[in-house]
Amino acid sequence: MSQRAPRVAADEARHRILAAARDLLLDRPFAALTVGDVMARAGLTRTVFYRHFDGLPQIAPELVPDSDDPLVDRVLRGSPGDLIEAMITGLVGLYADNGRWLRAIDAAAADPDIAAALEGALVGPRRLLETLVADAPDPPPNPREFALLLMATHRAYLLDKFGSGNDTPGNRQEAIAALAALWRRLLAK
Repeated sequence: MSQRAPRVAADEARHRILAAARDLLLDRPFAALTVGDVMARAGLTRTVFYRHFDGLPQIAPELVPDSDDPLVDRVLRGSPGDLIEAMITGLVGLYADNGRWLRAIDAAAADPDIAAALEGALVGPRRLLETLVADAPDPPPNPREFALLLMATHRAYLLDKFGSGNDTPGNRQEAIAALAALWRRLLAK
């Protein structure tokens, strides 16, 4: 007779599932993940996965490294004068620390189900950028579209810079300087 595995608390199971998925994403794209592989790595059964998620697309937003304290919330807690600097520093740190995971998640966003799941995670950052550019001295005609352009630009640049796990000395400072120059030009009078 086989013994049942000890019961794992729900929050611990969820943590183990997400940690296992992040670990697997270091070596493979999101599209190559399977529930079986994630749960084997987590040391849990497949049924535990489905108690927490409907499928793999639903875990994508929770794999974003700052989902527990989003960058937008951290930026907004700062003073208005430091907003841009805090946003840039936080964004560069997020990509430098988690570039390989973020590249895997970004590649997975080609899947419509995953893109839909990630959309909710992008509402806050998009709103922040839209507000910043709408308040610029020479605002664009459509701040929402311009915010989308900026998000795509930031993502592409930072994935190129850090998506392969290339966080060498000086890379963070170079990225911060490049993004700061972009924002200075956007907000120049």
